[in-house]
Amino acid sequence: MKDRITCFKLHWYDWGLCCADNAVQEEITVYRNKNILVIKELNGYGVICSCEIIHIEVDKAEAFFELLEKASVDWVDDYSVEVCDGSAWKMRMWRSSHKVKKVCGTVECPPHGKEIENLIRSYIIDGKSTAEPRLFGCC
Repeated sequence: MKDRITCFKLHWYDWGLCCADNAVQEEITVYRNKNILVIKELNGYGVICSCEIIHIEVDKAEAFFELLEKASVDWVDDYSVEVCDGSAWKMRMWRSSHKVKKVCGTVECPPHGKEIENLIRSYIIDGKSTAEPRLFGCC
């Protein structure tokens, strides 16, 4: 059996000047086998402010994971740039072999980051959601 990415999670957070009650964290999770995307917003206390589940068409979910498979081959572990805006992102991808790839950054996204953002945004629109996630926050 081929070792494939089975789950993708992108966590964006802002630790700049903001109220702890505001939504300062976002988690976008895409599950390959379930063909769903989960959007969570959390406040500064780590409490979930909103959570939405969007069903993705099977072929669109496969296209997303195929892009990840190709793009992640050349990714480095850290795309952080020293900045003072207080926001950052981290991404994790779980594989069927139980390995986890972790990548992080600040104002620079990994190669193909814009394509990943565009696909996620298209799933949100197709799911008739009004969510406007920050995703990488920089692409």
